[in-house]
Amino acid sequence: MKTKIYSVTAILLIAIMLLSSVNKVKASTSITIRSDDKNISSAALSQSATIISNRLKDYSSEKFELTVMPEKKVIKVTLSDKWDVEVAEKLLTQKGETGFYTLYNRAKLSELSIDTQHLLSLLRNDVKSTTDPSIGSCTASETTKVNNYLQSLKKNQQCRFVWGQPSKEGDMSLYALQVEKGSSPLLSGKDIESMKSGMDGKINFVELGFKKPVIELWATITRQNINHSIAIVMDDTVLCAPLVRAAIENGKAAITGSFSEAETKLIAALGNNGELPTTFYVVK
Repeated sequence: MKTKIYSVTAILLIAIMLLSSVNKVKASTSITIRSDDKNISSAALSQSATIISNRLKDYSSEKFELTVMPEKKVIKVTLSDKWDVEVAEKLLTQKGETGFYTLYNRAKLSELSIDTQHLLSLLRNDVKSTTDPSIGSCTASETTKVNNYLQSLKKNQQCRFVWGQPSKEGDMSLYALQVEKGSSPLLSGKDIESMKSGMDGKINFVELGFKKPVIELWATITRQNINHSIAIVMDDTVLCAPLVRAAIENGKAAITGSFSEAETKLIAALGNNGELPTTFYVVK
């Protein structure tokens, strides 16, 4: 009789374990991404998969499975139920292109051969001083009008306009990056040795260190821009534009602002593993 009871108990335990396993599978999420480049090579697809895998590992210790399907030119990622799917999609699809730029402020905009007065009329003049890095702001809904005007302009060889991170109130600040005839940024993501997120009191930040060959160049750049701002840009968004107070000799820089812990972890995971060789989108 006891043997039968033990057998029934064992069967029940196995059934519970199987049900738990089924529930776990159902709770997981699969995301498939495809490159915008229809002719992407297997090598580029494999490289992208490595970068994405490293991003996911950097961001979280939660489990995931990654599968490359070269015949379909897609990458499939299956996430455990503890992953934030929205964050995971950003880790999978954001290119991670990073650059450092000097800026035109409101006073310097007159140097450009565009109708800056009309542009400024579309923005709120909340610039506090001549050292303010942005040229103005507007609500998120008003950015469409500004973007339409910017698209109507001829491509300027000296300047590129980029929006910053939305504020807590939902406002968007516009920045004018200094570029010279389409030249590359002062420094790029390829010059970054590491990016790590952290917290100082209640302030979340990302600390980055440059590779040895560009440490002296970074010191020169900051020395030449004391009392001016240098914008740190990722994927056409200004993450921050700190004012340079003194030359930075140790090859360090920091990204600060009203970021949540999740946002700084995302920025670090993207910037710490190089940019994707191509752009991807989620296959719905």
